[in-house]
Amino acid sequence: MLNCEPISQDEPMSTSRMIICEKTGRWAVAFRRALGEERELIVQVRGLTDCTRQLALSPGSIVAAEVTAGNLDALLVAVPDWLRRFPHCRVIAMLESDVLATETMLREAGVVAVLNATREAPSVIRLIQRHLESAPTDDLPLEQAIQRSLPWAKWATHPA
Repeated sequence: MLNCEPISQDEPMSTSRMIICEKTGRWAVAFRRALGEERELIVQVRGLTDCTRQLALSPGSIVAAEVTAGNLDALLVAVPDWLRRFPHCRVIAMLESDVLATETMLREAGVVAVLNATREAPSVIRLIQRHLESAPTDDLPLEQAIQRSLPWAKWATHPA
């Protein structure tokens, strides 16, 4: 049984999430183990439509999408659409054994990482953490949002 934790429509979106889109829940288990204390940032969904809804609520999220023979074509359409509609999101592909040869197509569509097995989940944790740390928040004034997005933001001095 999937442990789905959808974000409430009423909840203000100041935090980016890791959205895991899969049918089985096995990838979510691997990511929860690898993320440790940060596992509360995970939101699980079962389909691409639900994933798009979660991205609309939290547009700076990182999506980990399960790729199967059944959803490959839909995912090759969805990824560029997500990146166009939600320019701060990033996508990781989690391949099932029947689609291992699709890595190049998925990278061309815009995915930033491709995983072939759940044991590879720890290899992208630093990428996920960096993305979640640098993702913009919706409720900052423009000047603060720009300062936060600068690569040296943590060393910058702030005016009094």
